[in-house]
Amino acid sequence: MSKIIEDIPLPRAASYFPLQQGVYDVGPGLQDFGTDLGNGSADQQVFQLDEDFPKYRQVKLNARKERLSKYYRTHMLSSDVSSSILRFIIERLTLEHPDLFQLSSESEKDIALQCGLTEETLVFDHKLRLIRVEREGPAPIPDYHDTLDALACQIQEDLVILSQSPFGRDWLAAIHLCQANNWAAEEKIGQTFQAVHDPVAGMKNSKRDAEAMVTTIVNKGPFLRFAWGLTPEAELNQHPRPCLTSTNKNEKKKRFDPKQPSLFLRVERQILWPFPEQHAALFTIRTYLTDCHQIRENKEKNEQLVSALNSMTKEQLKYKCLNKNRKPVVKWLSSKFNATKASQSLKSAIHRLYRM
Repeated sequence: MSKIIEDIPLPRAASYFPLQQGVYDVGPGLQDFGTDLGNGSADQQVFQLDEDFPKYRQVKLNARKERLSKYYRTHMLSSDVSSSILRFIIERLTLEHPDLFQLSSESEKDIALQCGLTEETLVFDHKLRLIRVEREGPAPIPDYHDTLDALACQIQEDLVILSQSPFGRDWLAAIHLCQANNWAAEEKIGQTFQAVHDPVAGMKNSKRDAEAMVTTIVNKGPFLRFAWGLTPEAELNQHPRPCLTSTNKNEKKKRFDPKQPSLFLRVERQILWPFPEQHAALFTIRTYLTDCHQIRENKEKNEQLVSALNSMTKEQLKYKCLNKNRKPVVKWLSSKFNATKASQSLKSAIHRLYRM
């Protein structure tokens, strides 16, 4: 395990709750990147670094140690696309977090990125190919495969690169997905945007719709969008095939138990950054987990979540693994304020009785 600097002060994690409309929607929901959502400078950042960095870093290191090819794959990733996106990631890190990332020249041919949180220095050649890593602590197992792998381990986001040929065909050219949300890099790599989204219930996903969306993503933006779901597990990595050493690998996901409620809102903040000259786009996926006990204490958010759950179709509930859990979840969420209303009604009735 490589070293993580614990005493560098980092801000609290940003907070997002994309359910204000109280409706479950699988549409693109594209917003302009940088939209103010109440998180200050974090809303303007592609790569958000916060006090939870050590946890996210450890999830990535654990996934890579299990089997790197399970979480990181490339397919027909051209050197032109790769170098452009790598340069963008490095530039954004030094721009957004200048106190944590510094770029310097080691020689006429080599450049170095000093990464403050891990105390690693990544050394590249002029084409941004990884030459070596300088560090005092032990190296990750396995050590970084290439530049994209090394950079992905310095941030809290997962990364996906979409490529498009001059003739319109598109494919996922790279996936670094250690915080998997029930989908697998090794299954989706090389697939088209349409094929990747075929399982999404209720989404308009005709060939024409998919091609139009890819053209928009590659040529316009940058965009911001959110996706959300509910999960009984407070785990960032929810790969469809658990680790072989997982203690619950043979257990089926349990139904929601209101007597021992375990429920988390899983929100993904996705940035879609275009590279029109390279016919490509970079997706960043940052995952947030919020304990629904907290949401249950907030009347407005609680009602919005209940409304969104009630708006889901049978197909959408099945896709989100909620087809057997919606009723008990809604009942549990609603019971907080139903009990309050009942208590207030009882008090009012007693008050009226004494006034008679």
